[in-house]
Amino acid sequence: MRQAFDPQGPAWLLAKLAAGKPVETIPLPKGSDGNAIRIGTSGKLQRLARAHATRVNDAAHYIVPARIPVTMRNLHPVVAAWVEDHRSEQKKWRSEARVSRHRTWGTLYVPADLTERDKYRFRVTSALLKSFEARTGRVLGGAVSGKLELEISGETFEMRVVEKMRQFRGKLADRPRDWTAFPHQHNAGLAPSGFLRFTITTYFVEGMKKEWIETDKVKADALLSSVLAGLDRVGPALVQWRQDREERQRQYEAEQQAREEAQRLARIEEQRWDMLRSRAADWHEAQRLRAFLSAVLEKRSVLPEEIDGLPARDWLAWAQRRVSEFDPLA
Repeated sequence: MRQAFDPQGPAWLLAKLAAGKPVETIPLPKGSDGNAIRIGTSGKLQRLARAHATRVNDAAHYIVPARIPVTMRNLHPVVAAWVEDHRSEQKKWRSEARVSRHRTWGTLYVPADLTERDKYRFRVTSALLKSFEARTGRVLGGAVSGKLELEISGETFEMRVVEKMRQFRGKLADRPRDWTAFPHQHNAGLAPSGFLRFTITTYFVEGMKKEWIETDKVKADALLSSVLAGLDRVGPALVQWRQDREERQRQYEAEQQAREEAQRLARIEEQRWDMLRSRAADWHEAQRLRAFLSAVLEKRSVLPEEIDGLPARDWLAWAQRRVSEFDPLA
């Protein structure tokens, strides 16, 4: 039976999977050859990505590997602030817990100590930031979640250094729980993979390598050179992307100005045409009125002494003056 839609979405499905309950899976549609349709990027984009990855890997050979500290001492100031903030938070909540320990309504949550995975991520992030600054980059800030704000070549961008998560297949009770002091920053239905993920999250151009992931064979100490080589290319790419965007904006504004000018001229043309037609109509009307006045003059002998409150002679003078004023050719 097809499962009904549930507003809780994927989290609800993951919970059913973790509990071992059956969940309907809908296969991808098949093509004309009977095989599932393969969804991928265009060949041009793939070629660009491969070419850029090759250039990054070549450049990485000339970068001195970043030294990852073995202790939590002498960390980069941004990362050191994360550690200090966490300690301050622990101290604050432990003090609150001591004050409220005799209360019966519950116990206060005290943040857990940093785990080995947290410390490893912090040490790797610190090494990355120090090496980045040594290569003329600037670190503008960061968050304990792994979000970093960087600057190079006068351009700012964001990246993340986080634990790569994986889908947990097994009983919900067996899912790792105490692997980090910051569980609220991760999807409860996922489990840590034991590898770090480095991702440039700022969009600037297609085809550039923006993600690096540790593997069993390539750990962070060997991967950071490639990450730094990729970050070196972000600055020029962002500059070019911004210049291209500004040029497109200038072209758009020029085209918009040309459209507005064409519309203005069209309105003037339409107004001139309307004025011509109006004047032609006025001219025809003046001719009709003159013909009428000529007929009136022929009947002068039988005109009443007063017309519309004026003596007949004055009325005729007034009528002739108004027709002359009305006639566009007068």
